[in-house]
Amino acid sequence: MINVKILIKFSTPLLFAILFFSISVISADKTANPVAVTTHIAPDTFTLGDIATYTITVQHDKDIQPFAPEITPPKGLEFVDKGESPTRELNGQVAHEYWYKFRVDEVGKLTLPSISVSFHAPDQKGTGENIQGTILAPEATLEVQSLLAIQGGEGIHDIKPLHEISPPWVHYFWVALGVLALLVLFYFIWRKWKCRPITVGVSPATPVLTPEQLAYKELEALRVKGLLQIGRTQDHFFELSEIFRRYLENRFQFPAREWTTEEITAHFKHFTGLNEDLKQRARVILNQTDRIKFAKAELAEGQDEIKSVIGFIREACPPVPKVSKQS
Repeated sequence: MINVKILIKFSTPLLFAILFFSISVISADKTANPVAVTTHIAPDTFTLGDIATYTITVQHDKDIQPFAPEITPPKGLEFVDKGESPTRELNGQVAHEYWYKFRVDEVGKLTLPSISVSFHAPDQKGTGENIQGTILAPEATLEVQSLLAIQGGEGIHDIKPLHEISPPWVHYFWVALGVLALLVLFYFIWRKWKCRPITVGVSPATPVLTPEQLAYKELEALRVKGLLQIGRTQDHFFELSEIFRRYLENRFQFPAREWTTEEITAHFKHFTGLNEDLKQRARVILNQTDRIKFAKAELAEGQDEIKSVIGFIREACPPVPKVSKQS
């Protein structure tokens, strides 16, 4: 029969060894990875023309040196700027942050794909040399909302069906009587104007302004008002949007003042009167003015887009035809 005292004597060290091994495994699991990568996009919501900040954070041991990755923005995002934040210590490791700024140009869900981040790490064989490694940063997505959806709340609804209403004959009688009275009044005014004494003289003809000249004149009048200096930002951008849309309408012969920005953008896809660079600049100007008119966004970096409109008009101006000298 097994002696109980002997069993306890030999089993106690074994229990301590198993307990020590379990604690060691748990501690090893909590050890941070030598290098890890996370991504983040700010702010949380976007509309057309907003600036999205995409951040890649690399947390690594002190003897590892990461390198800033090169990013090609996908369709719908336009590169603006990039940089690196100061390094900081985090849980005994070093954190590098690389940020990239993109301008949002399309509505819908946009995805920044996974990207490889390169780094140098010391050789574990003790050669004293560094070896190169890579780690994959996770993809990031952002959702871009339409300005029409934000402004309208519930979006655009279909037109309700027509209802037949019986004609109010008494109302029609009084309307006809009022129209007749106006016709009689206009007749007497015309007779009086026709019998007026005519003075001999030729008044100078008013010169007809080109679309460019009219736009420059209106932009100068807007600048003189100084609406931005007195805090009337929305009034300023309402007038600036009307001036730019009136120029597009007069210059390229389409109803720019009646169409939405989305309709103008769709028209540009098959429009041959502008190159792609000018089409893009026109979309940026329209989106920027819409953001402040409708969404009441704040003016970014002191730019009121007047210079952008003037630059667009100068580049879109048709070439002056050369006059051949007659012999």
